[in-house]
Amino acid sequence: MEKQKKSISVKFRVVIGCILAVLLFASPCSALVVDDVLNVGYGYEVQQVDYPVVTSKGTLNLYPGAEVYSGLMALGGSTINFHGGQMSGGSYVRAFSSATNPEITVYGTNFAVDKVPCDPAATSFNLTLGAYPELTGVYGNGESIKLIFYGNVSVNLVTLDSGVAIDIKPGSDENKINLRSRGVVPVAVLTTDDFDAVQIDAGTVKFAGAEPAHWRLADVDEDGDIDMMFHFRTQQLELDQSSTEATLTAQLTGLMTTRSTERTSGGAMVSGTDEVRIISSKK
Repeated sequence: MEKQKKSISVKFRVVIGCILAVLLFASPCSALVVDDVLNVGYGYEVQQVDYPVVTSKGTLNLYPGAEVYSGLMALGGSTINFHGGQMSGGSYVRAFSSATNPEITVYGTNFAVDKVPCDPAATSFNLTLGAYPELTGVYGNGESIKLIFYGNVSVNLVTLDSGVAIDIKPGSDENKINLRSRGVVPVAVLTTDDFDAVQIDAGTVKFAGAEPAHWRLADVDEDGDIDMMFHFRTQQLELDQSSTEATLTAQLTGLMTTRSTERTSGGAMVSGTDEVRIISSKK
């Protein structure tokens, strides 16, 4: 009898999953149901999802590199965080109000809805049944945001701090870079009154498209705070003769630091930009 009950329960969940997939996405009978925590993107076990994703009561975190091809459905009590990632053309994020609304948050900058720029102070925008608003902008790592929504809930907008202080070639005012050099370019992420550089997850750092060759903790600007110094191989930098600035992006660890009494949001993106001067090889 126990086995029979278990079999009936499993079959029931399969049937419910099929119904959700058909009703919500009009697609074949397969769907990924998130009822815990699922991280999708570079550095995680899952990077690409080829079938509908239903967040029933869990949390879905999308990071840079995440690819979703068949749409997302957010049910009441679930959470979706867009830190990065892309959805295939024609797929939607569907979210509907219930006793407990789903929580959808997009982290980025330069937000616009249907090509109309959002107020810089805006923290959300509302979905209206019958409309398919397109949210555009820029993720913290520089990738474009292009998300189409459908439903009747609010979507949270979190404008990232793109003002993290970095110093390319500390000690140099001109930041000259010879792209033919086989050496490295030092870049420091500086600790300030508002930001503790130790929060940076070194494994997620990129500078002008390049990953660090090595890094260390150091008081780079000699102000008594601990900064992070990275070195990037010059020939891996995605710069050219017309480049006048370069950007470093990274995710935060979510660890508590000595400078903050609050735990930062794990995976949140930050970035910093500094000027560069591209020079030719000396003959």
